[in-house]
Amino acid sequence: MAIDPEPIEPLACGRDAAQVWDDAVAGTLEEHERTCPHCRAAAADALGLDGVVHRFAAQRPAPPPTVLEAVLGSVRDLVAAELRPQDLIPLDSPEGPARLARPAAARVLRHLVDGMEGVRARSCRVGTTGVTMTVTARFGVDLASVTARVRQMVVAAAEQTLGLPVGRVDITVVDLWEEDPWDA
Repeated sequence: MAIDPEPIEPLACGRDAAQVWDDAVAGTLEEHERTCPHCRAAAADALGLDGVVHRFAAQRPAPPPTVLEAVLGSVRDLVAAELRPQDLIPLDSPEGPARLARPAAARVLRHLVDGMEGVRARSCRVGTTGVTMTVTARFGVDLASVTARVRQMVVAAAEQTLGLPVGRVDITVVDLWEEDPWDA
């Protein structure tokens, strides 16, 4: 059953974020897209994600030790919590039936958002029809643009990296901070 994704919100400047992403990847950014801070941020995200996707497609990368430790920690936590069948997401796989734990998928998506500039993930819940996430943002960022970028990155990562189709991503900004707490 295919899930029709909801339309992506336009950037704060009114441009279609998906078109800016396509133009960035194709190397055909228009003058506005090259000078507008909203379009430049979306293009930078697109190029970053495109580079990651192509790198993964070209080779079978070994995860950094911190990722392996985080995944193993998640597995230990899940085993300790006696994982219930409803906590597993069935995935299509060329290797046969596969399942992904919802908490592990949520942790991957939170980690992705934590790597973005101006925003940090607070919570993430992966449901049957989509993802619900709460975030905090740096004071002064354009919330419409940053939440649109988070939504795009979550959809792309869920579908391309985890193999998890996402029909909708609900994002709630729950707090603001003046300085990035990770810069201290």
